[in-house]
Amino acid sequence: MYLSSARAILIGVGLCAAAPTLSETSASTVQEIEAGELFPLIPGESTFEVVDGDGEGRQVVLELWSADGEGRWEVRFGDYNILHLFKPPDGSVLLTGLDVLTQGQTVLYEPPVVLLPNRVVPDRTWRASGRATVVNTETQEVVHRGEYQHRVVPITRERFATPAGDYEGFLVPIEQTVDLEAPAVIRLWLDLGFFPGKGLVKRSMKFVVDKPLWFGSTTRRTADLVR
Repeated sequence: MYLSSARAILIGVGLCAAAPTLSETSASTVQEIEAGELFPLIPGESTFEVVDGDGEGRQVVLELWSADGEGRWEVRFGDYNILHLFKPPDGSVLLTGLDVLTQGQTVLYEPPVVLLPNRVVPDRTWRASGRATVVNTETQEVVHRGEYQHRVVPITRERFATPAGDYEGFLVPIEQTVDLEAPAVIRLWLDLGFFPGKGLVKRSMKFVVDKPLWFGSTTRRTADLVR
């Protein structure tokens, strides 16, 4: 069950949906950019393909829609999970929770995790920490509790080659650790590639689940935008 929660956190954070329209703006000369331009929250869908690692060759449809018209958005990743986002007045993008459809569980973050600050600046870093609670989606009964540590290492400008084309955008590298009260630790490394006006075009991840006195596990996966 701990491993299921780990996969939920990883998949949800790693596969945010991309908007359906393409801006040809090059990021190579951009010094900073607003989160809303880098990751536009616009209803639509896109398709990613796993090009390396677990599930290689599989295509997954990502759907993005407004949850309440008041800054809350949801991103559905196939039949795996639903990512809950919130865009406050300052323009940043926050992760508040994650529905794990395959396990009937929801992961809640308190305070919400900052996926993108209101202005994304190359070489910028930030850290956050708080509580991660896993509840039964149907009954809302608490299944696990833990503490999360979230860190974004320096953001850089990069060129991303995908089946949908080549994009000059921003690489946002994320490191996250979740210490569960039960004896298990989740360690996540996640690289998110964004293109201005398009959103997420590439992502690469690795996560490790450490369990004292038990065998742990390691999973890696890279997915590229197809259309």
